[in-house]
Amino acid sequence: MAKRESSLSCPSAQPDMEDARIFGVVSGVDEPQIAYLKRSARVSDAMLTQLGDLHPTHVFRFAAKCESSRCAQFKNGRCGLGERVAHQLPPVVSTLPSCQIRNSCRWHAESGNAACYRCPQVMTLVPESQNRLREVAQASLE
Repeated sequence: MAKRESSLSCPSAQPDMEDARIFGVVSGVDEPQIAYLKRSARVSDAMLTQLGDLHPTHVFRFAAKCESSRCAQFKNGRCGLGERVAHQLPPVVSTLPSCQIRNSCRWHAESGNAACYRCPQVMTLVPESQNRLREVAQASLE
């Protein structure tokens, strides 16, 4: 059963997007990976202020309402980023992560579990040390 377009979430959102919520925490330095939260946390200005000089996406993974055609990653009615993640990055887990947004996730709706096996390595703002992830993220934007 296909999800209604308006109910899909972007799993690589910015904290200021509509309905933004935190669903993971970035862990690790050399090879960052997402630690998925059991419950989402709504984004508040007070919480973001506590991060000081850190960019929120270097600390958290955010989900928000998918902006579809208003997003640079959206092409031909699909999320190009989610498709590239599912097909161009290696899996980093062998079992599905315990992810609270899977039921509404655009990447999962369009690419199935293949996206989920790769999702824990995705950073919204990719560190310079993660060259392959940076290539995949920027492929359609050049």
